[in-house]
Amino acid sequence: MKFIDRQREMRALNTFYRSEGAGLFILFGRRRVGKTSLVSHFLESNSIPNAFYWMATTHSAFYQLRDFSQALLRYDPRFAGPPTADFTFPSWEAALQHAAEMVEQTGTPHLLVLDEFTYLIRNERPITSTFQKMWDHRLSKVNGLKLILTGSLLGMMGREIFAYNAPLHGRATAQLRLRPLPYAALLELFAERSVAERIAIYAVTGGIPAYLERFTHTPDFVTALREDCLGPGSIMLTDPALILQEQLQEPQTYESILSVIAAGFHTWHEIATMAGVGESSLGHYLKVLQELELIERRDPILTKGDSRRGRYHVSDHFLRFYYRFLVPHLSIIERGYAQAAIDKIYAQLRSFIGSHLFEELCREWIWPASASGQLSFQPETVGSYWRQSRGQGVQLDIVAASARQKQLLVGEAKWGAGLVDLPVLTSLMQRSQRMPQVAEGWHTDYALFAREGFTPTLQAEAVRLGVLLVTATELERTLSLDIA
Repeated sequence: MKFIDRQREMRALNTFYRSEGAGLFILFGRRRVGKTSLVSHFLESNSIPNAFYWMATTHSAFYQLRDFSQALLRYDPRFAGPPTADFTFPSWEAALQHAAEMVEQTGTPHLLVLDEFTYLIRNERPITSTFQKMWDHRLSKVNGLKLILTGSLLGMMGREIFAYNAPLHGRATAQLRLRPLPYAALLELFAERSVAERIAIYAVTGGIPAYLERFTHTPDFVTALREDCLGPGSIMLTDPALILQEQLQEPQTYESILSVIAAGFHTWHEIATMAGVGESSLGHYLKVLQELELIERRDPILTKGDSRRGRYHVSDHFLRFYYRFLVPHLSIIERGYAQAAIDKIYAQLRSFIGSHLFEELCREWIWPASASGQLSFQPETVGSYWRQSRGQGVQLDIVAASARQKQLLVGEAKWGAGLVDLPVLTSLMQRSQRMPQVAEGWHTDYALFAREGFTPTLQAEAVRLGVLLVTATELERTLSLDIA
């Protein structure tokens, strides 16, 4: 798959590389998000003359030190021949000392990349203290030495590098969390596809480059899903277990929690009941999943964070799809009946996209729409609103608010087939009156988002009332404004 997007990340790496003095760059992100590809593209596109790249593995600590020692000596321009097969530095401190001397004696800048640094930490926990000592007393004083450390084990990165009492805390001169590609990147990658198909691909892959590549092998969404995503040995079937097993002590409990949230159980009581976890201990598991950014807590907009109405959602798009659709069908998929699973998935996919990803893209649309002058005010926060009181409930999909200006934008997203008609707007405006700020007289604008468009009757009324009507195609166009 061709390298797309990542302009901001490339600028960050360029700024780091061209800065004066020594530098330490921490690049981290979940498995398959494209950290290695980003670094490789940076090295290739800039034609960096002196770049050393080494990737850690899950091998023993002794093996990895020897492997690094061998690679560093082969790279060192001061040595003409390869090292002996059994050569190894006696310690990581000695290896890093050698790297410092190499940069000093060659008199030219060198970029050193240690990919998957967290594998080193997992096999040899004290290594962060060694790197901290060497950075403080030696490496940081070598002009022209640039060191990039990457890691996929996010929990370990948090504990061993970013935590206040971690040895490497505060040592990085730059750090970057690499996130999945934004939706707008699919406009370049799948330019020939329809907007509906691009959104379906994003709902399945979550913008993870390695998963997006599965859909570039064939122009047909269903065929790609069957043959490349659900085929034997597919990384999309094996990755979720690895992601959790690598980072968590009790992956089975976390998987149960993710499964029930993905199935539509969002409140504390519902999650505890359906996952079989005591309500008193559930908080620990939810906190860990939130720290890993696998789930998020959402509260009704303009309410306090301790609201009892808070709901939990799977925030990783791919894992939401995996636990909602693939886990219940793993047995038939593994027996070779992927098409039967796809038939079941496809029957529910439209409603799944409409109630999850499309709503989220509409909320995401608010920010570039505001920046490009499409809204009448500058929102301070974006979210949803819901309330259940005395048997009467209200759910508002998209709400943008400015408490300072006392202004709101209230919207609704429709992913169904056919044109959206006037009753949808009428219902939205009526339901919005149950939101306290609307009832109190805050200035309220309205917006409707639709997959296929709007009836002439609705369009005429929207013009009269100043209601924003946004098709999926127009939503894509605005989202693309925020990609650079």
